[in-house]
Amino acid sequence: MVKPDVVGKKLSRATDWLDRAEEILARPSDEFLDDTKGRDLASFYLFLAIQECIDLAAHWVVDAHWGSPDEAGGTFELLASRRAITRDLAEKLRGAVGLRNLIAHGYSLVDHKRVQIEYREGVEALWQFLALVANEAGLEIEHQIP
Repeated sequence: MVKPDVVGKKLSRATDWLDRAEEILARPSDEFLDDTKGRDLASFYLFLAIQECIDLAAHWVVDAHWGSPDEAGGTFELLASRRAITRDLAEKLRGAVGLRNLIAHGYSLVDHKRVQIEYREGVEALWQFLALVANEAGLEIEHQIP
């Protein structure tokens, strides 16, 4: 990545939003689901964090001159094909793109129980990706990866 200042700002936003989402999504399911305002806010923070990961992936691909995939999930596949990330991580991040799409296109009808489950299953992949991006840009993130 040739623009550490841009990457640094995006990393800072992504980690902040992911931390904020985690505060709410880590609650017991009943508590999370009963908190209408909290679950909506957590979903929005998660949406923003995932979008920032997508933007970071696109930045990485463009700066490396590896092309421009037609869709967000394809960006992670391209990174995997170039061995910048593992195939397993690319698949998990593609799943995060699907979750982002679910939140974006059906917000009032979002199944928040599903959001919480998918978050718990996929949050490690988001943190892993952010750590890889930080490393690639010669930066560090403060969050400890689970």
